[in-house]
Formats: sequence, structure tokens, C-alpha cells
Amino acid sequence: MDNDNLPLIVDLDHTLIDTDLLFLSSLGVLTKRPWLLGHYLFWLSKGKGFLKDQLVRRFEINIPELPYNDNVISYIMERKKQGCQIVLATASHKNYAFAVAKHLKIFDDVMATNKDFNLSSQNKADTLVERFGEKNFDYMGDHMRDLPVWEVSRLSIIVNATNRIISSTKHLKTLVLSNKS
Repeated sequence: MDNDNLPLIVDLDHTLIDTDLLFLSSLGVLTKRPWLLGHYLFWLSKGKGFLKDQLVRRFEINIPELPYNDNVISYIMERKKQGCQIVLATASHKNYAFAVAKHLKIFDDVMATNKDFNLSSQNKADTLVERFGEKNFDYMGDHMRDLPVWEVSRLSIIVNATNRIISSTKHLKTLVLSNKS
């Protein structure tokens, strides 16, 4: 695989968008139906994937109105022009992820959480290595839970970087796209 055209893997929450869909869907469900709090805790006890699956069934997110990160989209478009495969890989539920991809029309593929599997942190790292191979993709993320993914990517692209993240990724090949204000 040509190193210059490695796939670009993009996280969703706080990277492509400046919000968190688990937070939005939790708030949306519990604001409209506060009596579901007991159910919410039960769903969470069955795993984050199960919780997200229950929330997506009860709350529709207005995808076009999400706060998209223009710098991230510009970077994605540059990589797309270079011929890179662009993959949205997110711990958000697959229904939300596919809706975002359909709306933006910039992704070649989508990998996301389902009720049985939460695509986050080490799970995401393992899944990406299985699919692309270690150091055979670039990864764009924003959080310390992305560290296992950055560790196995060729280039760690950091969005909304904090000093802690910058310090924790000094040993990696990084590109800081934006700093946390």
C-alpha cells in the first residue's frame, strides 16, 4: 500500500462534530421521558453498545444541524483529493454514523458501534489493525481513549488537542490539527 495514500480513519464525536452523540441522545431520551432513568441504568449495565442501541431507537438526531468541524472536513477533502480511502470509525451507534455519512457524502465506508460491540478505544484499535494492518492507516481523533488507535496508526491526527494528549503522543508521528481552547 502506498504510504502517501493510506486510508484516513476519522472519529465522529468531538472530532468530525463538536459534540457527543451519546450525550445528545441520552439527554434527548431522559428529558422527554425521565421515567426511563431506571431503564437507562439497566441498559448501561448491559454494555455501552446495548445502551446506545436503546437510545437510538428512542431519539432521532437532526443530522444536518450537528456542529460539524470545518477544519476536519477540509482536511478530509484534501486527503480525498489525494486518492485516500476515507472511513468513518466511531463508537457512536451505527444508525447515527451511517446517517452522518449519508449527509456528508465524503466517506467511502463506515465502521460503528452496534448493540453487541462498542467500537471504542482498544476495540477500535484491534478492529482497524485486523482490517488494514498495523501502521497501514492514519487516524484522526480527539481523546485519550484514542491512544490505543494512535499507537497502531502511521499518523496520529489530533483534533482539539489538550496538553495531556500532546504529551502522551510525543513518541508517535503526530499532526495536531487543532488545540483545545
